[in-house]
Amino acid sequence: MTAIVKIKPEVLTAHRMRMEMRNLEDEDIENTIRMKGWAWVLARKSWVYAGEPDFIYRQLREVVVGLPDMAFDEAGIEESVRTVLEKARDDEQREEGRELLRQALEKTGQLEQAERLL
Repeated sequence: MTAIVKIKPEVLTAHRMRMEMRNLEDEDIENTIRMKGWAWVLARKSWVYAGEPDFIYRQLREVVVGLPDMAFDEAGIEESVRTVLEKARDDEQREEGRELLRQALEKTGQLEQAERLL
């Protein structure tokens, strides 16, 4: 089963955001993301990783792009893209986020759905 990823804004700081992953059934991937600092949140029944753009970008690169069977939440693609672009500290970081999202969405086969947002 494909793990579903969504990126949401955090309100703690201006640039902080949160990635949530649900439907993760692969024990090896679960162990990998646990080592990368993800935490299981029982109330949300999902794996969660929160941080500043640099840390979220690393998770996009290493988890969404780097691991098999990942996809973005269909209903949350717009929010995920908007969050990454709005939480960037400057134009350079925004462009890096845009490129990573493009890579991740291309890998998941969802780029066409997000093309207008990028």
